Amino acid sequence: MKEVVGLVEPVVVCGKKKVSAMAKFDTGAARTSIDLELAKKAELGPIIKHKKIHSALSPGQKRGVVKVKIHILGKTYETEATLSKREHSKCKVLIGRDIIYNNFVIDISKGGKPPEIV
Repeated sequence: MKEVVGLVEPVVVCGKKKVSAMAKFDTGAARTSIDLELAKKAELGPIIKHKKIHSALSPGQKRGVVKVKIHILGKTYETEATLSKREHSKCKVLIGRDIIYNNFVIDISKGGKPPEIV
Protein backbone atom coordinates (compact mmCIF):
# COMPACT_ATOMS: atom_id res chain seq x y z
CA MET A 1 0.00 0.00 0.00
CA LYS A 2 1.27 3.46 -0.87
CA GLU A 3 1.91 6.02 1.86
CA VAL A 4 0.25 9.44 1.56
CA VAL A 5 2.72 12.30 1.96
CA GLY A 6 2.54 16.04 1.69
CA LEU A 7 4.47 18.12 -0.79
CA VAL A 8 7.02 18.72 1.99
CA GLU A 9 7.85 16.10 4.62
CA PRO A 10 10.53 15.54 7.27
CA VAL A 11 13.20 12.94 6.47
CA VAL A 12 16.43 11.62 7.97
CA VAL A 13 19.42 11.28 5.64
CA CYS A 14 21.70 8.44 6.75
CA GLY A 15 25.39 8.37 5.97
CA LYS A 16 28.05 7.85 8.60
CA LYS A 17 25.88 10.28 10.59
CA LYS A 18 22.11 10.80 10.62
CA VAL A 19 20.85 14.27 9.74
CA SER A 20 17.23 15.43 9.76
CA ALA A 21 15.95 17.73 7.03
CA MET A 22 12.83 18.77 5.21
CA ALA A 23 12.30 17.17 1.82
CA LYS A 24 10.21 18.25 -1.14
CA PHE A 25 8.51 15.50 -3.14
CA ASP A 26 8.96 16.38 -6.82
CA THR A 27 7.31 14.20 -9.45
CA GLY A 28 9.13 16.19 -12.12
CA ALA A 29 12.54 15.04 -10.85
CA ALA A 30 13.74 11.66 -12.05
CA ARG A 31 16.31 11.26 -9.29
CA THR A 32 16.59 12.25 -5.63
CA SER A 33 18.96 15.15 -4.91
CA ILE A 34 20.68 16.23 -1.69
CA ASP A 35 22.27 19.55 -0.75
CA LEU A 36 26.09 19.46 -0.68
CA GLU A 37 26.29 20.89 2.85
CA LEU A 38 23.74 18.38 4.16
CA ALA A 39 25.70 15.57 2.47
CA LYS A 40 28.85 16.77 4.26
CA LYS A 41 27.04 16.83 7.64
CA ALA A 42 25.74 13.28 7.07
CA GLU A 43 29.19 12.24 5.82
CA LEU A 44 27.81 10.72 2.62
CA GLY A 45 30.19 9.28 0.09
CA PRO A 46 32.18 8.33 -1.76
CA ILE A 47 31.00 9.72 -5.07
CA ILE A 48 30.35 6.61 -7.18
CA LYS A 49 29.85 8.35 -10.54
CA HIS A 50 28.87 11.63 -12.19
CA LYS A 51 25.53 12.25 -13.89
CA LYS A 52 24.62 14.94 -16.42
CA ILE A 53 21.49 16.72 -15.17
CA HIS A 54 19.09 18.72 -17.33
CA SER A 55 17.00 21.35 -15.59
CA ALA A 56 15.75 24.86 -16.28
CA LEU A 57 18.28 26.33 -13.84
CA SER A 58 21.31 24.29 -14.87
CA PRO A 59 21.08 22.64 -18.31
CA GLY A 60 23.77 20.03 -18.85
CA GLN A 61 25.34 20.31 -15.38
CA LYS A 62 27.43 17.36 -14.13
CA ARG A 63 26.72 16.28 -10.54
CA GLY A 64 28.29 13.72 -8.26
CA VAL A 65 26.18 10.70 -7.29
CA VAL A 66 26.29 8.94 -3.91
CA LYS A 67 24.49 5.96 -2.42
CA VAL A 68 22.21 7.02 0.42
CA LYS A 69 19.56 5.72 2.80
CA ILE A 70 16.67 8.05 3.57
CA HIS A 71 14.13 7.46 6.37
CA ILE A 72 10.65 8.66 5.40
CA LEU A 73 7.63 8.04 7.67
CA GLY A 74 9.35 5.20 9.51
CA LYS A 75 10.61 3.34 6.42
CA THR A 76 14.06 3.33 4.88
CA TYR A 77 14.63 3.84 1.16
CA GLU A 78 17.99 3.21 -0.51
CA THR A 79 18.85 5.08 -3.68
CA GLU A 80 21.56 6.87 -5.60
CA ALA A 81 21.19 10.62 -5.13
CA THR A 82 22.82 13.51 -6.95
CA LEU A 83 24.59 16.22 -4.99
CA SER A 84 23.69 19.84 -5.67
CA LYS A 85 23.82 23.30 -4.13
CA ARG A 86 20.39 23.83 -2.60
CA GLU A 87 21.24 26.76 -0.32
CA HIS A 88 18.49 28.77 -2.03
CA SER A 89 15.86 26.24 -0.93
CA LYS A 90 14.28 25.61 2.48
CA CYS A 91 14.13 21.92 1.52
CA LYS A 92 17.65 20.51 1.42
CA VAL A 93 16.44 17.18 0.02
CA LEU A 94 14.46 16.69 -3.18
CA ILE A 95 12.72 13.31 -3.40
CA GLY A 96 12.43 12.24 -7.03
CA ARG A 97 10.51 9.56 -8.89
CA ASP A 98 13.20 7.00 -8.04
CA ILE A 99 11.68 6.89 -4.52
CA ILE A 100 8.15 8.24 -5.14
CA TYR A 101 7.16 5.66 -7.78
CA ASN A 102 5.23 2.72 -6.25
CA ASN A 103 5.79 4.07 -2.71
CA PHE A 104 3.93 7.35 -2.28
CA VAL A 105 0.82 9.33 -3.19
CA ILE A 106 1.32 13.08 -2.81
CA ASP A 107 -1.43 15.10 -1.13
CA ILE A 108 -0.52 18.77 -1.39
CA SER A 109 -2.77 19.66 1.56
CA LYS A 110 -0.57 17.57 3.92
CA GLY A 111 2.81 18.24 5.45
CA GLY A 112 4.83 17.12 8.43
CA LYS A 113 6.99 18.44 11.25
CA PRO A 114 10.77 17.96 11.37
CA PRO A 115 11.71 14.45 12.60
CA GLU A 116 13.59 13.51 15.73
CA ILE A 117 16.75 11.53 15.17
CA VAL A 118 16.61 8.16 16.91
